[in-house]
Amino acid sequence: MMGELTNMHVLARYYGFVSSVTKKLSEHLELSEGTTVAQLIDRLEVKYGYKFRQVCFIRPLYSERDFLNILVNTKDLNNKRYYPMGLDTILNEGDVISFGPISGAA
Repeated sequence: MMGELTNMHVLARYYGFVSSVTKKLSEHLELSEGTTVAQLIDRLEVKYGYKFRQVCFIRPLYSERDFLNILVNTKDLNNKRYYPMGLDTILNEGDVISFGPISGAA
């Protein structure tokens, strides 16, 4: 049928203190097509509690604003060049979403 939503699969990876909230390093998730990063955070907050949402955002000492602690396919979601929609970025089949402080080569 036309107009039916189908499901897609993504991989969520958890680093640093995020993995202490989730009690795991990664998991495969099934999402509806059209799911945004914000909707994924909402879903994971329901699963892991309000602390999950808190660890998705950081405020560096030098900044007056929060930054996302999230990468999508190894690119920082804060980078408007790659992700002009920020949290409203729509995820795609096979995307890898990394939560937590990440440094070094991927």
